[in-house]
Amino acid sequence: MNRTITLLFAFAIPFLLHAQKALTLRDAILKAGTDYAPERLRGLQWIEGSNTYNYVKEDKLMRGTLGKSVDLPIIDLATLNQAVGDTVKLKTIPMVTWLSSDRYRFFHNGRYHVHTLGNRTTETTALPAEAANEDIHPKSGAIAYTVDKDLYIHRPGHKGDIRVTTDGTDGIVNGQSVHRQEYGITKGTFWSPDGNLLAFYRMDERMVSPYFLENIGTRPSTFEKIRYPMAGDTSHHVTVGIHDLRTGKTTFLRTGTPADQYLTNIGWSADEQQVTVAHLDRATEHLKLVSYDPLSGEPKATLLEEHDEKYLEPQHPAVFLKTRKHQYIWQSQRDGWNHLYRYDATNRSVEQLTKGQWLVKDMVGMDPKETFIIVEGTAEIIPGRPAGALETHLYRVELNSGKVKRLTQEPGTHHGQLSSDGSTVIDTWNSVSVPGEVVLRDSRTGQRMKVLLTSKDPLDGITKGSIELLTIPGAEGDFLNARLIKPSHFNKDKRYPVLIYVYNGPHVQLVGNGFLGGASLWMLEAAERGYLVWTVDGHGSAHRGRAFEQAIHRHLGELEVKDQMRGVDYLKGLPFVDTTRIGVHGWSFGGHMTTAMLTRHPGIFKAGVAGGPVMDWGLYEVMYTERYMDTPAENPEGYASTDLTRLADKLQEPLLIITGGKDDTVLPQHAYSFLKACVDKGVPVDFFDYPGHGHNVRGKDRVHLMEKVFDYLDRHLVPSKG
Repeated sequence: MNRTITLLFAFAIPFLLHAQKALTLRDAILKAGTDYAPERLRGLQWIEGSNTYNYVKEDKLMRGTLGKSVDLPIIDLATLNQAVGDTVKLKTIPMVTWLSSDRYRFFHNGRYHVHTLGNRTTETTALPAEAANEDIHPKSGAIAYTVDKDLYIHRPGHKGDIRVTTDGTDGIVNGQSVHRQEYGITKGTFWSPDGNLLAFYRMDERMVSPYFLENIGTRPSTFEKIRYPMAGDTSHHVTVGIHDLRTGKTTFLRTGTPADQYLTNIGWSADEQQVTVAHLDRATEHLKLVSYDPLSGEPKATLLEEHDEKYLEPQHPAVFLKTRKHQYIWQSQRDGWNHLYRYDATNRSVEQLTKGQWLVKDMVGMDPKETFIIVEGTAEIIPGRPAGALETHLYRVELNSGKVKRLTQEPGTHHGQLSSDGSTVIDTWNSVSVPGEVVLRDSRTGQRMKVLLTSKDPLDGITKGSIELLTIPGAEGDFLNARLIKPSHFNKDKRYPVLIYVYNGPHVQLVGNGFLGGASLWMLEAAERGYLVWTVDGHGSAHRGRAFEQAIHRHLGELEVKDQMRGVDYLKGLPFVDTTRIGVHGWSFGGHMTTAMLTRHPGIFKAGVAGGPVMDWGLYEVMYTERYMDTPAENPEGYASTDLTRLADKLQEPLLIITGGKDDTVLPQHAYSFLKACVDKGVPVDFFDYPGHGHNVRGKDRVHLMEKVFDYLDRHLVPSKG
């Protein structure tokens, strides 16, 4: 095989010769977000209605301006506690939301508080102790919330809360996210711009077959029921209600049939005269953006339609302009990359605002006059250097001319916040070589105007190796981004075992030019054990454009394994790799990949650890699986060829399967089915269950999990000590 590689670039973190302290696995897990995270300005944000910003420094809420070099305190902890007047004292300055230049809201001790600067008291709002899914309107302060399965609204200055729904019961849920949080859905309530109306989801899943998860905390154990529609089975029905706070009336949109369509990306026009819903058919091939009259619930117009023979996956609602109320911004991958389009609802005209071989990841903000938008996007792909997905940059997009200007030039990952007057952007960024920096930039030119923070390397003084970003040839002839971590004691004349950490599923990117190259801190600890730690983002992974992502359609886990094996080919060409000691570990989709790599390529790997693995796509949920696989009836060959229980007899190497006893994302049935297949075929396999845990093992138990992972890998790969 031709192993010629085009190495586009490589970043490395040089280890320090004077470093004395060893990184422990426990610290790598529990302190990754604290002691060993780059310094940041906690709570950094623009203050509403001004060109000033705030952040928390020790026990003070600080205010800064563009012109002054010295930031000044707004309020200290003692003064804020005095204003709150609660017996339960604030221990630190809370996260605040600015309502105006001198008023902010925060949450403490089960209550929402609004404090006006200079006052010695705060306005307090208490919700029921059982309240969940709180959604606060930024102007009115009204709070939508749920208790159990029903929706309520609290209005400041009004006696008693509004109970919007009364039918919440087993199988009916109001005001919560639906469609298992796919298609950009993260919540279940959507305020209109002025707060007069509240759109909300109602999900009826009584027709969905129940699934039972064991609770061993009772004696004897009991079983908790969830509704889990598996691929090809009956799915839930969703409707959208509109509650009018002025009249107390609730109206449901006439969204039509079929009942199991997906209703996503709910948005409002600036004048509250229409609410928009993206209708996606269950086949996920056809989308309609429909405008509704929120008072009558009747459809007003179909604003746009899109079709894709493989699948569509809308992630963002239409954003209506305030200054041109019939115009809105829509995000679409129709040309192969996610870009911005400006539509006019009156004459149905459309203008593509951004274009090219890069994609818009998020809209940061728009200036008050709505002349430009700041977006986050990947870097443009330069011919011969297809590595654009490794970076995130800030761009200014002119609405009138369509001109696009990149505001950030430093290689790395940039995230922005636009000031309320549109003049300045807070750019928080990092890279493999820069732990972190916060910069104020001119929103017109990208010019650096003020540096708010330059983070020190939090791992300075810790024994660590190097992180390299590179590219390798993929299975389809294009290039894949990869990351290699070497130990501090690396010696090119020695041969090292390799730990491949894999995910390679949709909407996830593991390799990027950010702090640690996108790696988890425990991977540096693994390298110090004597491993080379290797990761490849193959076809299907995020931010490489529609063709790259859709290449996996109808055969999840097959092309992806081929890509991972290209990574193995690359490793075999390195003189310092011990090709007889390669292990694999991954979770969720990565658990599927771990198992697939060992069963599809026996004899190549030494051992694997598969956490929360999908073993049979026929057992996974409707919204995800049918998008990428179609239904089992439509794609029986694809489901059969990716069913890993059918490959159990191919397993030759040690494999540890780990699951959460109450995993409601990848059901324990996946692991049990594979275990049963191994038993039936006389194949040895190892298994560990975390009782009571869901899809991921969190908190202190994660230390136990990773210790178990490495006990297994160390035992079978026996890494050299350098």
